[in-house]
Amino acid sequence: MHLSNISIKGYKVVNETSTVALHKGLNVIVGENASGKTSIIDAIRLLLREDEFGFSPVSEKDFHKPFTDNSQPADNFFIQGQFSGLSKDDKVTFLPWYDLKEHATLSLKFENKEKYGRYKKQVWGGSSKSSVFEWELFDKINCIYLPPLRDAEAKLKEGKSSRLAKLLKNLEASAIKDAKGNYKLHKLEERFKVFNDEIATSEDFPIKGMNDKISQQLKDAVGQTFGQHTHISFSEVGFNRIAESLRLFFFPGIEEHENKENYRSLDENSLGHNNLLYLATILAELIDSGEQDERLKVLLVEEPEAHLHPQLQIKLLKYLETISLSREIQVIVTTHSPVLASSATINSLIHICSNNGKVNATPIKDTGLDYKVSIKCETHDGCSDITIPESADFLTRWLDTTKSTLLFAKGIILVEGIAEAFIVPQLAKKILKKYNSTNKPKLPESIDEAGVSVVNMNGIYFKHFMRLFCNFGIEDKESANIPIRCSGMTDQDPEKDLDENGNKTIPASPTTANHNFGKNPALNLIATINKSEYCRLFVGPLKTLEYDLAMEGNNIQSMASVLAENWHNREEVYKELKEISEKDWCKETLKNKAEAANEILKRIEDKNMGKGYFAQLFSETITKNSELATPQYITNAVLWACGGKVSDQ
Repeated sequence: MHLSNISIKGYKVVNETSTVALHKGLNVIVGENASGKTSIIDAIRLLLREDEFGFSPVSEKDFHKPFTDNSQPADNFFIQGQFSGLSKDDKVTFLPWYDLKEHATLSLKFENKEKYGRYKKQVWGGSSKSSVFEWELFDKINCIYLPPLRDAEAKLKEGKSSRLAKLLKNLEASAIKDAKGNYKLHKLEERFKVFNDEIATSEDFPIKGMNDKISQQLKDAVGQTFGQHTHISFSEVGFNRIAESLRLFFFPGIEEHENKENYRSLDENSLGHNNLLYLATILAELIDSGEQDERLKVLLVEEPEAHLHPQLQIKLLKYLETISLSREIQVIVTTHSPVLASSATINSLIHICSNNGKVNATPIKDTGLDYKVSIKCETHDGCSDITIPESADFLTRWLDTTKSTLLFAKGIILVEGIAEAFIVPQLAKKILKKYNSTNKPKLPESIDEAGVSVVNMNGIYFKHFMRLFCNFGIEDKESANIPIRCSGMTDQDPEKDLDENGNKTIPASPTTANHNFGKNPALNLIATINKSEYCRLFVGPLKTLEYDLAMEGNNIQSMASVLAENWHNREEVYKELKEISEKDWCKETLKNKAEAANEILKRIEDKNMGKGYFAQLFSETITKNSELATPQYITNAVLWACGGKVSDQ
């Protein structure tokens, strides 16, 4: 049994009805700030009566209020959970919630009508509000929450709210009650009672003398009639008080240390390790709860990356995934960490974004990533088709900490290589400045300010990445899409030109070195991609990024200047580049310009330079050169991702 979806309306940042699909095992919810992740977690806590939240009173801030002038809070808020995967025993236990469609539902509604500091509440199971609600069913649900900025030290110290106390009480629940449910003396209580009796009566300890002196002073002060007898002991011997007196100490190593005096208190430990100790206590409480008839165990964790370095984040997430399956605990994690997002399996990721009070939740596994495609090689006779792997497997391998930023962005620009990754963000500043001078509403002044990520795919893998944002190539099947704008930049990659010596002026890329398709295979996707709501693929008009950039305006002059200033050895090359950098290429013929652009491209790809190094150097020039021209396809890619209007190429 697991919580398969949560529907919310009018609660906190959620205005319109929003449904988040969840699955058994590990769920990793990702998305930008203020997208609704915390509202989802709090809604689950409230619905399932999580120990530290479910009994707290609702406040006026829980009713959604739009960020508009003279706005009014919602009249009510509604939360509904659906439970799936019910066993035969689950169906019997939760029969009042069962809807006869292999699901159980639990609904909660609060009216925005305050009376005596509280708001009117309705709770019902199944489809009928009128049926008698059995509150005892919540005893079959164990929901535990770990906040993002948790005070682990305070939670592990002694007291009524101590997690150590709760763990011991859960583990010993059956040991303090008999078969009829009546309280019985626990062996810990017996030992404490013997200890207290011994120190209170023995002449070997000062306790007896203290007690006698206090009693004598009372007798002398108020007399025999009004005096009271006293008894001194170290603690009450009740099981709950014993449990609440427990404290946790640590030693910096996993092996037990023989000398107990070497153990330290938690205030001497690091925040990160205290968080891990706290989480370990929570997991012990969930895994060995002592309740044999618990039907649902849910662990809610907000930002587990708090105070943990990347290696620990990865280790922790993998462990949560393991115990979620082996111990049948549904784990729901929210995170801002690209490290965690890139370490999670594709099937566990759920992307969240918000638009005018509606939360859009997209399970990545539902975006149609299971599609395989074969491309026929038309170059070599008898050559077998090239099979591109499943997109899910591909993205699992490729979504590292840099590429996984696409899961937290407001917009995406997919590029083929490191050169575009360096150059596009700098060109974007010029593009956005020019756009804002003639258009309203204005766009942010940079892609960073716009929350747009440039993702370097290191190849022409648009088919795999863009499947997250649009449907294509899937017959008779609709898939979910992440509802944010995604643009891609790609090259024409025409047949390779040969110079007078028979050398290719544009070397084959690593992805097509053995199979010359004659053109970029990603171009076959444009017709479908560009009809979608969120995706566009923009193509350079000529050859490749550097060549197309050189053919714009007087860019050859700036590019040749950068090459000349940073060229090593071969004096004749330096002189040639210097001459190119001193011409006004706006006045040259198209043929001369193309020859110079080819020369620029040749030198960029020379072993003395390289595309990545040149892009780094040239990106510094972009910010200083106000006259630099930008190819239209780059302009369109930037504007689309940032939410602007694009022009026909």
